[in-house]
Amino acid sequence: MDKLNDFKNIFLEEFSKIQKFEGPSYLYDPIKYFIKSPGKRLRPVIVLFLGDLFKNDKKDSINGALGVELLHNFTLVHDDIMDEDDLRHNVVTIHKKWDNAHAVLSGDGLGALGPIFIGKIKKNTLKILIRYNEVILEICEGQAYDMEFEKKDFVSVNDYLLMSAKKTGSLFELCFEIASLISDKYEKYLKNLKDLGRNLGIIFQIQDDILELTANNDVLGKSTFSDIKRNKKTILTCLAMEKNLNDWNKLIETINKKNNIEKKELMNDFFDIKNLREESNNLLTEYINKCNEIISQLPEEIQGGLNELIGYIIKRDK
Repeated sequence: MDKLNDFKNIFLEEFSKIQKFEGPSYLYDPIKYFIKSPGKRLRPVIVLFLGDLFKNDKKDSINGALGVELLHNFTLVHDDIMDEDDLRHNVVTIHKKWDNAHAVLSGDGLGALGPIFIGKIKKNTLKILIRYNEVILEICEGQAYDMEFEKKDFVSVNDYLLMSAKKTGSLFELCFEIASLISDKYEKYLKNLKDLGRNLGIIFQIQDDILELTANNDVLGKSTFSDIKRNKKTILTCLAMEKNLNDWNKLIETINKKNNIEKKELMNDFFDIKNLREESNNLLTEYINKCNEIISQLPEEIQGGLNELIGYIIKRDK
């Protein structure tokens, strides 16, 4: 755990070096503001941790880490606009502090910065750049599903897992893919490592859905009513629709007349009564087992490090 925190500190030091932008304040003030805001920095930590585990070129790993974090930041800024969220990591979002125009432009700017660092990677540069852009499109597809699902009365668990794999899993997969493609020794395990990353991303999304209903605003650093307010389809709501559709529809009729706090309480009660929280945890366990199975097929010398990384990711409370 300390090692992973060390990589976060290494990344933050490198991230601070790219904030010396010169040019229009309309573009760069919001970018600087967002980059300086707190965050998990989990995705770049994965790239740096795997780079160390695989004994990759350090500069290539740093450029890969910067690329994936800037891509992630680009998606977050636009996601905040679409979801109308006012807070992220307890900091006011760009569209709320400025306006939508500033947020769209600065999000685009963050998206443009990422490939600059990816292009500096010395090994498999073109292959990584192509995958980087493919993942951007896949994240957009996942976000499109997310927005479409808000208007639907029924979304299956399989539909939810497809959305999660694209919206969240694809970027986790890219982190593992970049580290693999930089590596001299472990590139031949690319498919296994990509699968491991995508499954970890799905785990992360399921956890996020559960935390949104159980944690408080201060712990998560954002509104825990956002999913409820926008009729987001989470793992819990999809399980409810798939297994108890009539009861779920009755609940929706009831909570539509309630305020957000009452809605959250009634939904939590419903999930507990129907054992849906337990079912979502069972699904989490299923994906954790998939990850463990993949790790068991990889070289023994990296299994311990990969297990440490998975433990770091799944033991989260925010």
